[in-house]
Amino acid sequence: MTVSNARSQRLSGLHVALFTPLLDDCPKRLYNSIDYQKAASMIDALLAVGVNGFVAVATTGQSPTVSTEQHVDFVRFVHERIHGKARLIAGAGSNSTREAVEMIQELRTIDPNMPCLCVTGYYNNPPQEGLYDHFTTLASETGAEIVLYNVPGRTGSNLSPDTVIALAENPRIIGLKQAVDFVNPGPMRDDTLRIAKATRDLDFALISGEDEGLAAILAMGGTGIVSASANIPEAASLYLQMLSLAREGKDGELTELQQRVLPFVRQVFCRKSPIPLAAMFGSPVFQPLTPLQATAGGEEAWAEMKTWATEQAPSLLRWWKS
Repeated sequence: MTVSNARSQRLSGLHVALFTPLLDDCPKRLYNSIDYQKAASMIDALLAVGVNGFVAVATTGQSPTVSTEQHVDFVRFVHERIHGKARLIAGAGSNSTREAVEMIQELRTIDPNMPCLCVTGYYNNPPQEGLYDHFTTLASETGAEIVLYNVPGRTGSNLSPDTVIALAENPRIIGLKQAVDFVNPGPMRDDTLRIAKATRDLDFALISGEDEGLAAILAMGGTGIVSASANIPEAASLYLQMLSLAREGKDGELTELQQRVLPFVRQVFCRKSPIPLAAMFGSPVFQPLTPLQATAGGEEAWAEMKTWATEQAPSLLRWWKS
């Protein structure tokens, strides 16, 4: 893995898509407070493992359901907690360009040098021209460094290679978090390879948004991963080992480690994230999400998770009530 450009270097390695834990102080799950004590402990455990950075209040961090005030306050808290020991990227996506601009402007009062991760439009399904204008406007109106986030499985909106390549020419658009199936042969892998080749000589980073895709993105020349399963320190350690092997050119050993991380990925995504992470960290989730145990087959999933964690992720046991 070779990263020569300064801005791309800032997106290299392992960034944890940090889960936002809540206090159980509202039975209706409408107005819960953030559990800052638990969040501090989670962050400290991941810093001890050696993660390269955090993404705060993106989709894994309950960004669709936390209030605007909570969103900004939690980013500020994470910024102060890591205190320069790791990088911080702030979630700031919206399907309204105006709202995203306003959020980024507020977040930049915390740290004007903090990049912002911005998801593509959702529900309103903008055309490629609209997506190009959206991200260009976010950069020009705010002065922030923007990381594109392409996750069509959740948004119904896919950033085409042509749009990404055009946006990559913008000096304030510094990378793409690609959350599509680029591991298996197919059009999404072809698109990702095309983006990788076309942006190779630009100061633009390609990072995986798929937890099972780190080895594949590194093989394409990508720089790292934003991972939800890396909230679990044991999983974070495996990703960091993979990145170390890549730096040493030991690509043949990456596949084995990628297989070892898959059980963590399966547990975290046994339901649509962040429901399983909420169960792992003993946290409520805001409506309209529901606790894992309340979903169809959730009691069985919870029993399986407890057995699995006892064997493979004992760091989680501290969060579970008897």
